[in-house]
Amino acid sequence: MSGDLWAQWAALGQPRPRSLNLTPAARARLTHLAELRDVASPSDAARVGAELASERWLAPDLLAARPWLPLDTPARALPGAVLHSEWTGFLALLGESGPWVYAASVTDLQRLSRLYGELVGAASHASEATALEAAGSGGPLPSLLARLEETDYRTPAAPSPTASELVALERAFWQEAQAQAGARRAAWLARRR
Repeated sequence: MSGDLWAQWAALGQPRPRSLNLTPAARARLTHLAELRDVASPSDAARVGAELASERWLAPDLLAARPWLPLDTPARALPGAVLHSEWTGFLALLGESGPWVYAASVTDLQRLSRLYGELVGAASHASEATALEAAGSGGPLPSLLARLEETDYRTPAAPSPTASELVALERAFWQEAQAQAGARRAAWLARRR
């Protein structure tokens, strides 16, 4: 890999592209739940927050779907803040390089997992140039594609997706995460009134 490509990935939050070689079993787990926690009470939220406070993407991922929470909410406090605004749910990591999500039900979690799986599946057939272009045209967070690039998950093949197709898949994932969180918050606020 050229130094220019390394620099471009580093600018997108991925300083070590393809530094993790995936075994066949690890490759199969790219879109499987890597972590699942039931958050059913304030004590659950506090415990989970303490256990996962050092997770790099926990706060950015949960906050990306919840613009009503303060951006400076520490990761340790986020499960409690989400519980307080949305009520009980599941905190999950979708794949070892994937996003953290908080979903109200197994059905909601399956929707998010399916959308993330579609992104990973399409991106695995993309060339590096396409993946890099798509990762660089995202929103305020480092792209999920940039996170995946830490592994050697891509095995380019035809037909290869375009960068705009990858961007659309990533946006669909985040839109669903935001829609679920917003609906859950609105329902919880209505119940509390």
